[in-house]
Order: sequence, then C-alpha cells, then structure tokens
Amino acid sequence: MKLIQKSGRFCSFLMFLACFSNLKAHAEDELKGKESHKPPAYIDVKTGYFFFADLPMRNLYKEGGIDVQISGAYPLIPYLNIYGSVEYLEKSGRSRNGNERTSIWEVPLSIGLQPNFLISSKLDLRYYFTLGPRYIFAYVHNCSHYVPRHMHSKGLGLFVNTGFIFNVYHGLTIDIFGEYSYKRLRFSSHKPFTQGHTVNVGGALLGLGIGYSF
Repeated sequence: MKLIQKSGRFCSFLMFLACFSNLKAHAEDELKGKESHKPPAYIDVKTGYFFFADLPMRNLYKEGGIDVQISGAYPLIPYLNIYGSVEYLEKSGRSRNGNERTSIWEVPLSIGLQPNFLISSKLDLRYYFTLGPRYIFAYVHNCSHYVPRHMHSKGLGLFVNTGFIFNVYHGLTIDIFGEYSYKRLRFSSHKPFTQGHTVNVGGALLGLGIGYSF
C-alpha cells in the first residue's frame, strides 16, 4: 500500500513537472513571438487639414486646405515597414495687391521606411514614425493679367509623419497622424516683364485615417 502511495505521489510530481515545463515553454514561445513580431500590413484612406510652411504661400493661401491620401505599409523585418502613399491637395487664394484669384493643385507621391511598435496589446494600439522622399507635381492657375495664367513644376523633396493606429474591430483601423513635408519648387514665367519665383510647396498636416490591417 505504501509503495502504491509513493508511486502515486511520484506520478503526481512528474505530472506537475510536465505541466510546469509546458507552461514555461509556452511562455518562452510567446516571448520569442513578441521579439520577432512583424507589424501587420495595412492600407488606409486619410484626410486632414494642411497649412503651407512658406510665408509667401501662406500670404496667398491664407486658409488651410483639405488633403486626401491613400497609403499603405508592408512589413520588411520585425518592427519595420516599407510605406507608400499617393496624395491630392487643392487650395485657392487671392493675391495681396490686386486681390486676384489663384489656385494650386498638388499630387505628391511618397515612399519611406516606417518603424512600427505595439505599445498596448490590450488596446491593440501601435505607434509609427515614417521618413522618406516625396516627389511632388504642382500646378498653379492664376486669374491675373500680370502673371502667367498657367504655371507648373515638379521635384523631389522629403516628408516625415508620425501617428497612432488603433485596431478597433477585426482589422478595421483608425489612424491619428501628423505630417510635415518640404520641397522648394521653381515656377518659371514665360510672360514678358514678369519673373518666376521659388517657394516651398510643403507644409504641415494633421488628420485622421480609416483603413484595414491584414
């Protein structure tokens, strides 16, 4: 009888060790998974309020304007995405002296590297920071006899953005972000007795996005 009791205790001890080892291995696997975790790929549609950084541009286009983007990111290595976006911006204003109407359209194309970190697994909240080049196509239409009616330019600049992504429901995400871009473009004039000008067509943007992660 004592032998049976001792055998039973020994078996219980072995079962305890097996359960402990299994839990320890599971915890280690979870830790390794977190350490090697890649951020999810995502695509979203973002919109925000844009302000020019350059003073001459703010004098022409005093009010902010609506900016619309389609962006996406794909994981390269743990905690690092490659990011891309296409953007559209339109603003209208008036000249300082003649109070004549002018409008500008911009189409920026961006690509960059995006460190991306999970900061709350409970809230499924991620923080990101993106930096990279941005190629901007710009077109200006002037309603004035003193400057060219149509002006256009393009060139390569830089952008940086940062924000938080919430996974609110089964891959549906909300993106709260801020962004800054910089590019000086030369708008040449072919009209007699007028001259072109060089301005920074970048600026600051604050906005909100809705997307899907997978």
